[in-house]
Amino acid sequence: MLTDTKLRKSLGKRRDKVEVISDAHGLNVRLSISGAITFFYRYRWDDKPVQLSIGDYPSITLSQARERRQQFRAWITEGYDPRRQVKLERQQKTEALTVEEAFTYWETYYCKPEGIVKIKVNRQNFENHVKPVLGNMIVNQTTKSHWLSLFDQMGRRVVTGDVLGLMQRAFRFCSNRDVIESNPLESLKRSDVGLTAAMKDRKLSDDEIKVLWYALEGMPASQQLVIRFLLMTGCRTTEIRTAKWEWFDYKEKTWTLPAADYKTGKTVRRALPDSAIFLLKQHQNWSVTKHVLTPPHFKNREDKPPSQPRVAAYSAQVIKKKGMKNWSLHDLRRTVATRLSELGAPPHVIEKLLGHQMGGVMARYNLHDYLPDQHQWLKVWLEHLEKVVGQPLTPH
Repeated sequence: MLTDTKLRKSLGKRRDKVEVISDAHGLNVRLSISGAITFFYRYRWDDKPVQLSIGDYPSITLSQARERRQQFRAWITEGYDPRRQVKLERQQKTEALTVEEAFTYWETYYCKPEGIVKIKVNRQNFENHVKPVLGNMIVNQTTKSHWLSLFDQMGRRVVTGDVLGLMQRAFRFCSNRDVIESNPLESLKRSDVGLTAAMKDRKLSDDEIKVLWYALEGMPASQQLVIRFLLMTGCRTTEIRTAKWEWFDYKEKTWTLPAADYKTGKTVRRALPDSAIFLLKQHQNWSVTKHVLTPPHFKNREDKPPSQPRVAAYSAQVIKKKGMKNWSLHDLRRTVATRLSELGAPPHVIEKLLGHQMGGVMARYNLHDYLPDQHQWLKVWLEHLEKVVGQPLTPH
């Protein structure tokens, strides 16, 4: 007998071979080698065995699969072949969705309710690459050739593979819901169209951190703020780049990123160390905007943060000044996470400091932000950072 607990534990778990588990009265699940779970129904028609797919878990829940099985059994009792009835159902229910409508359907009924990471980034990728070419086409009328032509125009890049995976997930959900008849991308692999993102491992040594720290002296105030804040907290570059003063609570020593401004669509609260507060207050003394950072020559311009390319170039300026080996602002985040781990910080505290969502069951049931632990381990990290640079991070 199948249970939700058994299915949750099996989902995503790799195995040596395909397994089939029976529920009752013809309902079964197939567990693939890669960890996918598919419901199907077995019955006999004209004295021949038949196997009819119901859908993938968790898009189709166990309860919904059992209801579907009961419908199949009722049809058989009435003398109807479930295969034929499913086809008729699909013809009646299927609306001729365009590619854009199908993508929006996936966003509306899956991504937003589940709080999927990168909702905004996914939409931007769709708007930039798919919508202008295939957005108005009916999904059921697109072929693999249409999509390969689109991907070939994009070139063999990492983003091409990302867009393929994005559209495959959207179409798989729509197909399981019977709002499109088929998934034209089902058989394509990332290697067919794009490159796999390389795993980066660049992190700065203590000697490089010291060189960087002193190289900032004499550089623009905004550049010093961004890089030092990243080194102190391990946050994402975009978080300090787009930060607003109202996010910071100096009294409580926390900073809170609202759900609307955060990549996961969920509010995140993190510890704010004294040295970072000192840095922010210094910068706030001459700030006249709601954003912590604003473009140069702000007068008479819109109150908005500087562009991502402009801030990303901060690292190149330091590299050129000191002749350092190449590194990016994101490498500072990796450096902080690695050093915290080496200093003994527990993984769940590091994840919270980085603003990551907890994985597995903890993501749903453990909503604690571990603020005291965040403060404790930031203190350990900043004490180490002081030893590295050879001076206090804030004046005594």
